[in-house]
Amino acid sequence: MVDPMDALAKLQEAVDGGWVVLRPGEIYPDLGVWMDQPAGKTRLTYAQVTGRKVEAVALFAHNGYIEGIARFQAGYAVVKSMRQKGIVSALVSKGIAEMRHGFGTRRATRFYIEAVVSLKNMASNKLAKRLLSDAPEEITDEFSREPALRYVKLIECGT
Repeated sequence: MVDPMDALAKLQEAVDGGWVVLRPGEIYPDLGVWMDQPAGKTRLTYAQVTGRKVEAVALFAHNGYIEGIARFQAGYAVVKSMRQKGIVSALVSKGIAEMRHGFGTRRATRFYIEAVVSLKNMASNKLAKRLLSDAPEEITDEFSREPALRYVKLIECGT
């Protein structure tokens, strides 16, 4: 499992260094949005930023297909001082809504969101269960070899 806190820290460095300029979301202009393609795979990053401080991120990286439908691996993180305030839940929901809107305008009809969460991470499991699926699959994470839960949700565009 990749730690999204690393992505939050790197995004903060990039914003501070001027290498990344976040644009506002199309339907949620309060979001900072960045799209890049590390290793040739599309990654969408949605951030809550106050001033120049990145407080939370929701990342969605293209990670193959399920039955021919694009799948995006989700990750999310919030700085410690902002935890337990519902920030990440709102950010993930807004990020999915932005993706749904953007893909819908490009004639995509649906896509999957997937989250693989360590069994130890109670807060992330609670969020994924509420936003993605109340029936996750028990797996062993392929990178960490730790027990995890895999949440998958099909998102329909234009509905």
